[in-house]
Amino acid sequence: MKLLYVNNTSFLSDGGGGEERANEITKRLAARGHDITVVMGKTDPGLLKWHNDHGRRFRHVTCVPEFVFGYGSLGYFLSRYLFAFVSLPVVVWMLWREEFDAVVETMTPYPTFAVLAAKLFEVPIVATRHEFFDWDCYEVHDPLTATIQLLVQNFLRLFEYAALVVPTEHVKEEFVAYGVPEERLTVIPNGVEYERYQRPDIDTEEGRLVVVGRLTKRKRQDRLIHAVRQLRDDGYDVRLDILGDGPMRDRLERLIADLDLDAHVTMQGFVDEDEKFDLLNRAELFVFASTQEGFGIVLLEAMAAGLPIVAKYLPVYEDFFIDGENGYLLRDSNGSTDEFVAAVQDVLDSPSIRDEMKSKNLRTAERYSWSTVAARTETILATTIA
Repeated sequence: MKLLYVNNTSFLSDGGGGEERANEITKRLAARGHDITVVMGKTDPGLLKWHNDHGRRFRHVTCVPEFVFGYGSLGYFLSRYLFAFVSLPVVVWMLWREEFDAVVETMTPYPTFAVLAAKLFEVPIVATRHEFFDWDCYEVHDPLTATIQLLVQNFLRLFEYAALVVPTEHVKEEFVAYGVPEERLTVIPNGVEYERYQRPDIDTEEGRLVVVGRLTKRKRQDRLIHAVRQLRDDGYDVRLDILGDGPMRDRLERLIADLDLDAHVTMQGFVDEDEKFDLLNRAELFVFASTQEGFGIVLLEAMAAGLPIVAKYLPVYEDFFIDGENGYLLRDSNGSTDEFVAAVQDVLDSPSIRDEMKSKNLRTAERYSWSTVAARTETILATTIA
């Protein structure tokens, strides 16, 4: 198959779970002999216009002048916002110049106008959507992002995508209720490179906590920092590694200083895969307070490293996470850290609980692999083209 993927954030910059999924799937599709071209936003000033990677062609679309990247995260987010508009001529040009069997659009977090180009050239289009957005998105996103998400989500009702792939049954049910025909929806979960997370040569450090995710409002790393302060006040010698970067970094660093936690909370920033594996294996517990996820791939990654998990409950976790077995999912609604702290203490105080959760999580993660996800995606695409 000759496939044109469209994604607003480059796989080669600091993306999220959606980018990781598309990156891992396209690598494996290319390895299976498929011709893969990916049109992506130039979300880092150092990215080349054309780039070859793991048998794939990357076409980076410049959405803002390079000097804009000098203003913190402004360049990154403006590129994501503008990509839908700036990329349309590029997608049209590529569909006119080459014969693609299908267009695959990764909606992270919202659709582009690739569907218009696909319809113009009568090429089937498949979309991958990680989340369903309702009015609650104003509580976890800035007003501009939330408004865009709610408006353009209507594309999925207005245009007939050949297929819509979602990561969980919960997201599928929400889109069916929204008005998307059930027969066009397919559930394919995210995956994990299970073996790569095993680092038996690295010793676990007692009291070391870790979280992975972009530093954004909805990820609520601030809540974890407050929990560390409370745990230390209760006599627990805990440290927290925060992996990731994003617009909330300055605010989080100020909070760490205000709570006198500079020696106990480390902002690791964006780290490569090997460093992430090392830091996960050093930790004793994975903590996560995000208020909105499409799947929660970082929880699956933590499981692959054998980490117990304490996280805020989200319905999308139910497909792969059993509360009390893989860890603890907290259903608190008042934003207090008390329940979070109590759950962390329960895990830290009980070696038997930690061992049971580790064994359960390793078995759970082993059932998910990117090779399986790519194979199922390949089947959907082949069916769509046929």
